[in-house]
Amino acid sequence: MAEQNDALLCARVGDLVRRAQGGEVVYTPFLTPREQRVVQEKYAFLRERLLPLGGYAEAERRRVYLLPPYMGELDADVRDEILADTVGESLVALSIVGSGYRELSHRDFLGAVLNLGIERDAIGDICVLSPTEAVLFTDRLMVEFLKESFTRVARDAVLVKEALLPKDFNGGKQFVPVTDTVASPRADAVVAALCNLSRERTKAMLAAGLVEVDYEPLQKFDKEVCEGAVITVRGHGKFIVRSLSDKTKKGRYRLVADRYV
Repeated sequence: MAEQNDALLCARVGDLVRRAQGGEVVYTPFLTPREQRVVQEKYAFLRERLLPLGGYAEAERRRVYLLPPYMGELDADVRDEILADTVGESLVALSIVGSGYRELSHRDFLGAVLNLGIERDAIGDICVLSPTEAVLFTDRLMVEFLKESFTRVARDAVLVKEALLPKDFNGGKQFVPVTDTVASPRADAVVAALCNLSRERTKAMLAAGLVEVDYEPLQKFDKEVCEGAVITVRGHGKFIVRSLSDKTKKGRYRLVADRYV
């Protein structure tokens, strides 16, 4: 199934590539990190003309902008100035604020969006800033519809309006540090340490497809985990590995990671 989806995605992006070759600036829907990687690998020969943007520096779901040949040779500042209007229309930040009647989660906000009949790839990241407020990213065509139709989240009334984000906006991401030592950088050892699980329990979860590394289901237990890897373990959370290189006197690897809150 994944291979079929990848092939379909690349075929759709292929149409955009042809339009970009003809001089247009075009862009994809909001893609998951895995989909972005598939596109960038498939069209690596266009690397200088592929620009993933999601509305803020640490965005996960991003559009991939495909640029005409002449723009691949421009300085970044000049390129960004030319793209400003297109990006401004295709990456609009909306603030969603609840009444305070109840605490709202990412699942609540996402469910309310999907219940409006909106496809997931029409919306970028949904950043929960507090139990009553979130910011989501979409395009200009969706703004008025959402302002009028997006009125409730989990039985709470919400107000939707455009948001002006600070330059250092990070999506409200918060982390709890995790440190441990592991016998090796193998995925099963790292996941067991991150989630405080036995190796046997970890292997069972891996076999059941409950673990993703860099947004792809983990296929091999002995896959080595690298610094910067994002590990998602269903039921246990999401982690980013900050360091996994230094060794203790006993030859174990020092694992330093952050768990998303």
